[in-house]
This record gives sequence, structure tokens and C-alpha cells, in this order.
Amino acid sequence: MTGTLFEWNDSFLIGIEELDHEHKVLIDDINKLHEELIGNEKKSELTKCLGEIYVHMQAHFALEEHVMKKHEYEFFDEHKREHEEFLESFTECMMQFLNGAEISSKNPIEECLKQWVVDHITTSDKKMALMVQAKVA
Repeated sequence: MTGTLFEWNDSFLIGIEELDHEHKVLIDDINKLHEELIGNEKKSELTKCLGEIYVHMQAHFALEEHVMKKHEYEFFDEHKREHEEFLESFTECMMQFLNGAEISSKNPIEECLKQWVVDHITTSDKKMALMVQAKVA
């Protein structure tokens, strides 16, 4: 069984260097969590991975929101709401785990993260990046 949930590829690029870099870091974090899950590692290691993902995600969303505000992105409120909903969902999954729920490689946490990568980066973030880049050009 592989320890990689996602292989980084160009389909994840949105064309804004600092955001692309952070997306790559977050995908690396998700893959690290996946490795811990399939390796049946200690709860303390899983908790650490989840915490790192959460902190990186918060920082990433803050940067993304800064970029959107700076370039007066017209769908800012909608995009910010997606961030808030994702963090709420991820927090709920983390709390269930921390309160004793079993965690496995088919856990809702991975499904939540997978949805963020597939749906949010490749649709919402790309849409935002195209509009921001059009204003810069």
C-alpha cells in the first residue's frame, strides 16, 4: 500500500507562486497524515499531523484572502465562506478523533481533505487566480 494520497502535478497549479507553494506544502502534509494512518502510528503522531495541517491551512487561507482583497476579487465573500466551511468541517473531524473516535485510512478527515484538494484548489482557487491575474496583466 502506498503512503501517498496525492501526487503533486501541474493540474494543482493556479499560477500564483506563493499560493502554489503553499498548496504543495499542504498536499505534502496530507500525504504525511495518510502515511501515519496506514502505518497505524500512535495517536500522538496523528494528532501532531492534524494540528500541522490545521495551522498551515489557516495561514494559507489568510494569505489567499489577503491576495483576493488586494486585487478586489469580486467573489471574495463566497470564497472566504468556502474556507470557513472547510475549517469548520475539518475541526469537527479533528475533535471527533481527539475525543476517541477511531481513525482509519478511510476516515472522514481524508475525505474532507481530498474534497478540498480536488474541488477547492482546482475550481475555486483557479477561478480566483485567473481573475486576479487578469487584473494584474
